[in-house]
Amino acid sequence: MVTTPGHKPFPMILLECALDQAGALAFARSIWSRCTVE
Repeated sequence: MVTTPGHKPFPMILLECALDQAGALAFARSIWSRCTVE
C-alpha cells in the first residue's frame, strides 16, 4: 500500500521498472516525495 499525505492509502501495482519494494518506493517517491510503501 502507498500512503501519502492528502490521499487515502492505495495499492501500488508493480510495474516492469519496479519489481521489488525498493524499486516501488523509489518510483512512488518520484511522484509523491513524502509517501511510504508497505
